Amino acid sequence: MIKTQLVFRNEYRWDLKKVNSVLIPYLFDNDASLIITIQPKSKLTKDYTSAGKLDEVLIDYPNKLVASSQVINLGKNYQINFTQQGRFQLEFFPYKFLGKTLISISRIIDDES
Repeated sequence: MIKTQLVFRNEYRWDLKKVNSVLIPYLFDNDASLIITIQPKSKLTKDYTSAGKLDEVLIDYPNKLVASSQVINLGKNYQINFTQQGRFQLEFFPYKFLGKTLISISRIIDDES
């Protein structure tokens, strides 16, 4: 069984104020594998499947360096593997139709630690 630790959970109201992106306020340090869930908390007008784009932003470089980018679907748990080592943050670009939404991020705990 995979052991996980919840590191971030927040509810956003994109129906009140439209935003281009949200920087997840958590600093990941050598976390190569994360489980990410994005769940709509309000009823969507259509049967959408994609929630938006998630970028891995390396912070030990000048300016902003995006190391990887992935499209995330709604309501499913995604294990995302990051190839880069070091400190990074996640930036989420929500699609315009999202309203009240819950984002949860867990890291996989290594049994050897």
